[in-house]
Amino acid sequence: MTSPSSPSVTQVLLAANTRHSSITDQIPAIEAAFAKRSVTVQQWNEGDDPDSAVDGIDVVVALGGDGYMMNLMRSLNYPVVPFYGVNHGRVGFLMNEMMEAEELAEVVATNGFRVNSYPVLEGCLKLENGESRVLRAVNDFVLERASGQTVHLRTSIDDVLLNEYSGDGLIVATPGGSTAYSLAAGGPVVHHDVPGMIVTPLNPHRPVQFHSLQFPIFLPLHSTVNVVAEYHDKRPVRCTADGTQVDGVVEMSISDSGRRVTLLRMSDYQFIDTLVRKIIGRREENVEELQE
Repeated sequence: MTSPSSPSVTQVLLAANTRHSSITDQIPAIEAAFAKRSVTVQQWNEGDDPDSAVDGIDVVVALGGDGYMMNLMRSLNYPVVPFYGVNHGRVGFLMNEMMEAEELAEVVATNGFRVNSYPVLEGCLKLENGESRVLRAVNDFVLERASGQTVHLRTSIDDVLLNEYSGDGLIVATPGGSTAYSLAAGGPVVHHDVPGMIVTPLNPHRPVQFHSLQFPIFLPLHSTVNVVAEYHDKRPVRCTADGTQVDGVVEMSISDSGRRVTLLRMSDYQFIDTLVRKIIGRREENVEELQE
């Protein structure tokens, strides 16, 4: 949901993708800009204790792209502290536009943003080696083939058999992840204010003998998706959760974790405008590119 923000900001956790010098070069200016507004800045370092890192923090400011933001959320255990992302990547659908240090500090320190809440999905995995794993994802889970052979995935929704699917795999995405891999695979774009999850097939087999799911399905957020990897000894399956990969999947159950992460946006943020600018493109811009 989207609503004006209200808490005052006195402490910020600054997280930056330090693999890019263009980002690290800006950190001193950002710290100085916040200091001018009596906002204390603490820097996040990978490996720090996540609980103590966010203790007393009002806002996490992330400098990077969508991938960095998702990794950061996972590293911090999906805290209740809100995130304000500044895009230094390519698409940056989860981020705000790049801005100068003074503008960034002014926006954050004066609550010049709006609030969007995103669900965190939880996947419980059973592996070939007998282990169990729990993964979480803000964007999506991808169950896909880990060899040259297609996978056979017995898929149920709320204990009702949906499909004995054959193909490259399945994506289970949140609305926040609907503009990522799921969209590329033919899934729908879902407005981020609409709770739910999308199941999108990856290159399903079309012969009628397989009866493979051929279209995406949008489910209520309270649903549970259960997937069993059939013949996994010959058709191995791997799971990728927001970039984190686990091999040797035998079975997986995906549901709402109950956790939420909060992204802060500029006060004039509009989902449809962002969709047009970052995904669709405007006609006049396309015409200008063709004329150049």
